[in-house]
Amino acid sequence: MYREILIAILPLILSFFVSYYLIKKWIPIAHREGYVGKDMNKYNKPEVAEIGGLYAIIGTIFGILLYIGLKVYVLKTTEDLVEVFSILTLLSLTTILGLFDDILGWKRGLKPLQRVFLTFILALPLIIISAGNSYVNLPFVGEVNFGILYPLLIVPIAIMGTSNAFNMLAGYNGLEGSMGILLIGAVGLESYLTGNYYLAEISLIIIFSIIAFLIFNWYPSKVFPGNSFTYGIGSLFGAIVILGNLEKFGLILFTLYFIELILFIRGLFNHVYKENFGIPDENNNLKEPYDKIYSITHLAIRINRKIFKKATEKMVVYTIILLQIIITIFAFIYG
Repeated sequence: MYREILIAILPLILSFFVSYYLIKKWIPIAHREGYVGKDMNKYNKPEVAEIGGLYAIIGTIFGILLYIGLKVYVLKTTEDLVEVFSILTLLSLTTILGLFDDILGWKRGLKPLQRVFLTFILALPLIIISAGNSYVNLPFVGEVNFGILYPLLIVPIAIMGTSNAFNMLAGYNGLEGSMGILLIGAVGLESYLTGNYYLAEISLIIIFSIIAFLIFNWYPSKVFPGNSFTYGIGSLFGAIVILGNLEKFGLILFTLYFIELILFIRGLFNHVYKENFGIPDENNNLKEPYDKIYSITHLAIRINRKIFKKATEKMVVYTIILLQIIITIFAFIYG
């Protein structure tokens, strides 16, 4: 019993402290070497260290590796390790893709179609182990058997969708990290309730790394996540949903991201390639950047301005967090 508790706790501690240490060390290096970006939701546009989320992913990788080692050497078992290594490989590949995008820079990174194609290909670690169950319970439809199409088509579409979608709802201090905790926390808890304890442990490892990141990313942010973080966390969410056979639950959880996609497409029809940022005034109160709403963030700004007569960056983030909590409760009831 004590061994199991130790194996559950030690990877969490390692993931937190590796992430915390590396991010803290990275911030002054980033400023010195010029890896900084402007905080667009602040009136004076302060420069903030970029790519900090990469080190939360590195912390997660170290935590997962320790978990694997403890299972093998302490518990003397290799149960579920094929699936764990597939998650680890997927996380590494999608993070490399995100880092490549980060290094190329905002506005000059990979083109949207390139991102979509590459994230489709990067689902290979799950495809080759035939991850998941071909019988999928879908909202409003019920159970559907996709057969061989599930690992060969549905899995890569899911990873492509979650990694790219998680990258779309971003750009505010603490937003990506908070959404990551809510999404990963929900699928982790559902995995525990359905007996997939290894997925619950991996979810906790991820969450502890994100908590370390949020210490530096919460308002006012000292570090930005970067695409290496958003692609990585998005792909992890997709992997846990697939391996835990939580498709219906995961689809409900991802409601805000489906809405974000619809609003993004609306913008394209209006010849607007939207940005999520608001327009800050001298008091750092935000206004909508467009006449129409093209993002959940724009909607949150409008809601706060209607109710409270102003919208700050923190208010926008809290509003989106509240919406996600409501959706999460709904997912646990109906998912």
